[in-house]
Amino acid sequence: MEDNQLFPDTECYDSAIQTLSNCTLHAKTQEEKREYSKMAEGMLTMMETESERSSVSIVKPNAKSYTYVIFALGALHTKHAAEKTAALLKKMEVEYYENGDELMKPTRDSYVGVINAFGHCGSEKGFIKANAFLQQMIFHHNNGNEMARPDAEAYHAVVRACSQVSENKTSTPEREKEALVLAISTVQDMKKAETVHTNSRSYHLLLQCCTNLLPEGSDEREKAMCSVFRSCAKDGLVSQHILQEFQSCVSPEVYYREVVADASYFEEVRIIPEKWTRNLGYSVRVTDVLHEGGKVNGKRSPIISVTGTIVSTMAYNDYRMRRRWEKRGQKLLQGGRV
Repeated sequence: MEDNQLFPDTECYDSAIQTLSNCTLHAKTQEEKREYSKMAEGMLTMMETESERSSVSIVKPNAKSYTYVIFALGALHTKHAAEKTAALLKKMEVEYYENGDELMKPTRDSYVGVINAFGHCGSEKGFIKANAFLQQMIFHHNNGNEMARPDAEAYHAVVRACSQVSENKTSTPEREKEALVLAISTVQDMKKAETVHTNSRSYHLLLQCCTNLLPEGSDEREKAMCSVFRSCAKDGLVSQHILQEFQSCVSPEVYYREVVADASYFEEVRIIPEKWTRNLGYSVRVTDVLHEGGKVNGKRSPIISVTGTIVSTMAYNDYRMRRRWEKRGQKLLQGGRV
């Protein structure tokens, strides 16, 4: 019994790295973030060393191990850390695409982690790098890696990276316009993609790009904001956040012209057209309606006022209560039981 020893396996190391990654993401100070991310890197290095010691080692780093470290480094928001995430992803790609190691297959999280790292790294060219990794992700998915399937968050990460260019002190108006053009083309690419579709968040981020990257009070900014808003309305994706963002960044005259002028009334409240909200992704059950002698379940999108608030109706209140019933931990409320 004295000779028996316990050795950590891959799962133990992965759990430890995940914990350190979470600590980095939630640390309050930059010093704490650096400390936790350094520990996560050290743990990965220990895994690599242990794996190389023997061909029968019970420890072998995998895509999960590398991705957790990518998350930890991305939380540092520095160019150096972003470059480290790119190096880790490169190693994963070589091991999987060139050497055939299935355990190292890069995933959606691996790529999005690197995209976010460059988007928040503080470099005025970070958005360009972020887009390069999105294109890399799309390429590998198209060539057979289903685990790298790009979703809305992958595209949104690039749009956010574009929006943050203005926060760089060395950024120029030309660079900011370049970022805006990329943000717009990224959302357009989402519309064309077969694997993902635009949503309300896509347009909200694009409005924020216009706000951050174009001069305040300029005709150019108002024109761009109106163009984005009209596209959003055409796609039926106008949410409360869209209206509030749009109203805060254009003149009252423009907002009245684009939103209020042709608004109809519902229970003495001016509301936006229902077709503007038809694709938000959640419908509100209303009373059944008769259709050619039979009953069908009628549904409609939420009713939103021109000020960006949900108009409270019996249908909407019913919808909210159903949503609460569906939440975990709220089941005891069903049927009035407590």
